[in-house]
Amino acid sequence: MRKCILSIIILIAGVLYSVAEEIPVKSKVINVTVFPGSAQLTRSASFTAVSGVNEIIFENVSSFVNTSSIQAKGKGNFTILDVKFRYKQPEIIIDPQEGVIPPKVLKEIALLEDSLAYLNFDLSELYLQIDAFNMEKTILTNNQLVKGHGGDTITELKATMEYFRVKINDINTNIQKLRKQEFGMKKQLSRMSARLDDLKAYNQQQNPVNASKSPIPQIIVIISCDAAVNGSIDISYMVTNAGWTPTYDLKTNGIDQPVQLVYKADVWQSTGEDWENSRIKLSTITPSANNIKPVLPVFYLNYYNYYVTSTINTREESGSQKYKDDKAMSGANEGAYLDADYAYNYTNMVQTMTNVEFDIKLPYTIPSDGQIHILPVQSESLPTTYVYHIVPKLESQAFLIAKITDWQKLDLLPGKANIYFDGTFVGETQINPYTVSDTLDLALGRDRSLQIQRKQIKNETNKKLVGSICTKTITYEITVKNTKMVKTEIVLQDNIPLSLDEEIKVLLTDKGKATWFESTGLLQWGENIAANETKKFTYTFTVEYDSAKSLNSGF
Repeated sequence: MRKCILSIIILIAGVLYSVAEEIPVKSKVINVTVFPGSAQLTRSASFTAVSGVNEIIFENVSSFVNTSSIQAKGKGNFTILDVKFRYKQPEIIIDPQEGVIPPKVLKEIALLEDSLAYLNFDLSELYLQIDAFNMEKTILTNNQLVKGHGGDTITELKATMEYFRVKINDINTNIQKLRKQEFGMKKQLSRMSARLDDLKAYNQQQNPVNASKSPIPQIIVIISCDAAVNGSIDISYMVTNAGWTPTYDLKTNGIDQPVQLVYKADVWQSTGEDWENSRIKLSTITPSANNIKPVLPVFYLNYYNYYVTSTINTREESGSQKYKDDKAMSGANEGAYLDADYAYNYTNMVQTMTNVEFDIKLPYTIPSDGQIHILPVQSESLPTTYVYHIVPKLESQAFLIAKITDWQKLDLLPGKANIYFDGTFVGETQINPYTVSDTLDLALGRDRSLQIQRKQIKNETNKKLVGSICTKTITYEITVKNTKMVKTEIVLQDNIPLSLDEEIKVLLTDKGKATWFESTGLLQWGENIAANETKKFTYTFTVEYDSAKSLNSGF
C-alpha cells in the first residue's frame, strides 16, 4: 500500500514538473568562500511566481559546478521541491543581418560533397580491381607448373613458360592502367577537396558561430505555492577552477622595532562567472579532501632540515641610525592629514572546528580571468629580537637575523614572504608553519658596520724524537669591531676539524669562552658589543699525526 501511494506521489510530481511555469531571474553573486583549490558561491535573486509549480531559473552560472553541492533556501510563502543543474540548448535564431550565402555557392558546395562521395566509391572499386590482379599474379607465380618438375619435356616447359609470360604481361598492363586512373582520381579528389574547403571557409566567414549559441548552464529551483507570491531565493554551490594561496610581507624599520607581518592572499578564478562587489571569505579547509576517519600510524620524530635562500642587498649604513634620521625628517614635514587606512583592517579571523576563516568586510570584484588578485588579510606586530650572525671562516661580513617569536598563534599557511628592512626590499624567504621550532629566523641582509677579521696567530709543529709522529698547535684570533652608535648582539661561529682516522688526534686546548659542540667541532660565542667597542675571540687546538703522510689540513 505504501509503495502504491509513493508511486502516485512521484507520478503526480512528475506531471506537475512537466507543466511548471519557467521564471528566469536575474541573480548576483553576493558571497564567496574561497578554498585553496575551489570556491563556494552564493547567488541571490528575487522573483514573482504564480500559483502552482514554478521553475526559478538561475542563468550565467559556472559550467564547473559540483552538482552534488547545490543547495537552495528562500524567503516567502512557498515550498522548495527540488534543485537541479542542467545545460539548456539555445534556440537557433536566424539573424537577417547576418551574411547570406549566394544560392550558387550553396549549390556548388552540395555538388562537391556529392561528387567527392562518388569519387571515393570509384576509388574503392579501383582498389578492389588492383587487389584482384595482384592476387591472380601471386597464384600464377606460385603454381607448380611454373616451378617445373624433372619429368617435364623441353617442349612442355617451353609452352608453359610462353603461357605464363603472356598472362603475367597482361596482368601487369591492366594494373598499370588502373594505377594511372588512381593517380588521376586522387588529383581530382585533391582539387575538389581544396575547393570545398575554400567554400566552407567562405561560409564560416559569412556566418560565424555565435558564442551565445553554446549550451547555457542553469540551476533550476522548483517551487510550489498555493497563490501568487513574491519571494527571494539564495542558492549555493561549489565550483572548481578557483583558489587562493597565502603570501606575506615582513617589514621592520630598524633593529629596535618589531617585525610587522602583513598576511595577503593571491586569489584567482576562471569559473566563467565574475564575482562583482562580492563579500569574500578565505578558508584554509580543503573540501575535496578525503573525509574517511584516519587510522593513526606510529609516530616517528626527526629533524626538519630547513634552508633559507635570500636575495641580499648590501647596506652601506647603520639600519637603526638611518631609521632615526628618516623619522626625524618625516616628522618635520608632518601636516594635518591622517595616515591612510589599510584593507587588512577590515578582516576578521575566525577559528572554526576544522579550519581558519578570514572574513573580509570590504566587497571585492574578481573577474573570471585566471589572473592573480591580491587581497590583504591581516597585519600583526610580532615580538622580535635581532642578532648579527658572524661566520668569518666563510664570510667577512655580518648577517642581520630577526628572531620572531609567537608567530605560530597566527595559524599561518606555508607560503612565500617578501622581506623589507627600512623600506627596502632585501630578499625572499619561505614561511613553514609546520616546523617544531617556536622561533622563526629571517635573514635581513649584510651589514658592513661590523668590521670582522680572522687570522692565524700561532702555528707551531713539535716532532717527537723517535718515529714520525708530530704535534701541530694552531691558534686563531677573531676581531669584531662595532662601528654602530648602538649596542649589538652577535653570534660568532667557527670550528675545529674532526678526525676521520684513528691515527689523527685533534684536541681543543683553549676554547676561549666559547661553547663547544664536540660532535660537530662547532665553536660558538654569544656576545653583546657596545658602540665603537672592539672585542677579540681566540681559540687553540692541537693536531697529532704522522708527518710521513700528507695531511689535508688547509692550515
